Amino acid sequence: MKRKIAFILLLAICLSVMAGCGTAPAKDNTAESGENPAEAPAKDKIKIAYTLPDLSNTYFVEVSNGVKEHAEELGIEIIIHDGKSDVANQITAFENFIAQGVDAIIVSPLDEQALIPSVKAAKDAGITVIAANQNVEGAQAFLTVPEYDYGFIIGEHAGHWIKDKLGGKAEVAIFDYPELKSIIARGDGIQEGILSVAPDAQIVARQSANNPEKGMAVMENILQAHPNVEVLVCVNDAGALGAYEVIVGANKASENFYIGGLDATKEAIAKIKDGTIYRATVDIQPFESGKMFVDTALKVMESGEISEPIVIPMKVVDASNVGDY
Repeated sequence: MKRKIAFILLLAICLSVMAGCGTAPAKDNTAESGENPAEAPAKDKIKIAYTLPDLSNTYFVEVSNGVKEHAEELGIEIIIHDGKSDVANQITAFENFIAQGVDAIIVSPLDEQALIPSVKAAKDAGITVIAANQNVEGAQAFLTVPEYDYGFIIGEHAGHWIKDKLGGKAEVAIFDYPELKSIIARGDGIQEGILSVAPDAQIVARQSANNPEKGMAVMENILQAHPNVEVLVCVNDAGALGAYEVIVGANKASENFYIGGLDATKEAIAKIKDGTIYRATVDIQPFESGKMFVDTALKVMESGEISEPIVIPMKVVDASNVGDY
C-alpha cells in the first residue's frame, strides 16, 4: 500500500515537471517597465470635492485655503468649487463630482432644501457627503456654529460698547442675510444680543449684505437715510469690510463708531490691530475649520455617519486679545 502511494506521488511530480517543460516562461513586464517587483502597485489618491457658496466672501476664501492645504498635506486630491451665489451652480457641481467618481463631497450649501436631491444622488453613487456651516438632509456629518449663539456673542459685545461708550443709546444698523434661511437666526441673535445689554438702542436698519460690494451699496443707503448711525453689526466680516470703506469715505469714522463682524478674517483682524473703527469680530477659525472639514470626511469614510452636530468653537476678538493673532 505504501509503495502504491509513493508511486502515485512520483507520477504526479513527473507529470507536473513535464507540463512545466512544455510551457513558455511568462514574460517579465515588470523589469521592462522599470517598476520594482517588490513594491505593490500605488493606490489611487483619495479625491474630495468642496463646493462653497461664494469666493467673494473672505470667510470662504480662508476655509477653502484650509481645505486645500490640509488635503495636500495628506496626499488627497482636492477640487474646490465656487457656487458664485447661485444654487444651480452647486447642483451642477454635484452632478460633475458624481461623474468624476470623487470619494467624498463637502458642501457649504446656498440652499439646504434645493440640494437634498443632489446629496441623495451622491450617496446612492457611494460617495460620502459632509455638510458644513448649514446642514442638508441626508448628509453623513454636519459641522456648524450654532447660528443664534454666533450672532448673539457679537451683538452682546456691541451692546457693551453702546452702554460704555455711548451712554446706552445709539442708532444701530444690522447686516443680515435672510436669503439663506439658517442665517436668519444669526441676525436675530445679533439684534437680541445688542438689546440684552443696551435695551434703549434703536435698530434703525436691518438689511441684507453678505459681501463687500453689497456692504458698500447698503451702507451708502443707510447713511443717507440715517446719518446718525454709530453702530454697525454684521453677520460676517465680508459685508462689514465693504461698509467700513463707505463709513471712512464719508468721514463718519469717529472715536465712538463701532463696526462688528463675524468670521475673524485676516482683513478684519488687521483693522482691529490698527485701532480702526472695526472694533470686533468672532473667531471660528475659518482656516482650521477647513482642515476639520477634511478630517471629518475621512473619519466618516472610515467609520460611518456621525449623527450629532460637530460644533466649531468661537470667541470674540477685539483690542484686548487681538495681539494673540
